[in-house]
Amino acid sequence: MAKINTIALKIPNLGEAESTEIIEVNIKVGDKVNVNDPLIVLESEKAAMEVPSDFQGEISEILIKEGDSVHEGMEFAKIKAETEVKEAEVKEEKEKEIVKEEKIINRPAIDFTGINAGPAVRKYARELEIDLSIIAGTGKNKRITKEDLKNHIHSNKSGLSLKTYKENDFVNEGSFKIQKLSKIQSLGAKNLHESWITIPHVTHFEEADLAAINKLRKSKKSSVLAYFVHALCQILKEFPSFNSSLVDGDNLLLKEYINIGIAVDTEMGLVVPVIKDADKLSVENISKKIEELAGKARDRKLFEKDLTGATFTVSSLGKIGGIGFTPIINPPEVGIISISRSRNDIELQNGEVKEKVILPFGLSYDHRVINGADAGRFSLALKEKLESLS
Repeated sequence: MAKINTIALKIPNLGEAESTEIIEVNIKVGDKVNVNDPLIVLESEKAAMEVPSDFQGEISEILIKEGDSVHEGMEFAKIKAETEVKEAEVKEEKEKEIVKEEKIINRPAIDFTGINAGPAVRKYARELEIDLSIIAGTGKNKRITKEDLKNHIHSNKSGLSLKTYKENDFVNEGSFKIQKLSKIQSLGAKNLHESWITIPHVTHFEEADLAAINKLRKSKKSSVLAYFVHALCQILKEFPSFNSSLVDGDNLLLKEYINIGIAVDTEMGLVVPVIKDADKLSVENISKKIEELAGKARDRKLFEKDLTGATFTVSSLGKIGGIGFTPIINPPEVGIISISRSRNDIELQNGEVKEKVILPFGLSYDHRVINGADAGRFSLALKEKLESLS
């Protein structure tokens, strides 16, 4: 039997953030909303996060405004909605049980505030005195699962933690000032550390001549990066193990879709929006997609869907400089490519001097999945594809 109830709408789990800011309110009192309609938009660590409605009904009260700082569990609005009495009572009982379980546990030595993990995972971590902040979650919205916790425990390197220093360590060295890391930088530090200590990284370097691409660019007005992504997609189809993930310890999950992550430098730090089904796009459309995602990243308009699902990542510093660098793999991917600044060069061919524009790139790969010979063949195939595009 259904009845009309006034239900409090609450801020959902914020992952590792203790609080966040409301950047958009999509509702007003009296609005009729359906299930999954967007209610508000929050600023999360790397993206704008929509909070959808779990109910169908009428908004009866709004308790927040744009710019307000909110935390997990905080009420932001109320809705008059039809609910099944039995279901509502069951949900209420479950919430009471969770609250009761949280209350009977003594305050832990390690603070789990803002950690995206369920009560069972938190309880187990407290018992074993494991800091969940150094574990990269593989669940929905990077939620830490029981499997993530088990893998961390059984990892030979699980005892390694990110070493930190205190202000007092530098008081005798000279004057200094403190600058707090942005949310993106803080989260990135933990994820990169986790990747570095759990994945055996190896990097293979190669160079490609941009002569063919430069001729095409004059007529199609697309970026070098777009041509690179286009070529990369074709090579990933030839080498499916590079478009995979290691699962359950010794199984390789070969993905039949290709989503390319593109690292973008912003004022808040590095973000990696994803071009979905990049292998199905033309060079021109890839170029437009890169511009669109980069613009959204810099304006902090990316949503969670824009940042998830990458199968392989490209990090380009071509406009900044450098002759090469070793990028860190973004798990659960098994490979990432770095692109450095191109340079003019000459080569003697059949007694004639030939001018070239050389593009250096580096392939970092997970050595548990990919061996050196395959990495060499992959890089060579990518070089040849770049040099023969037409």
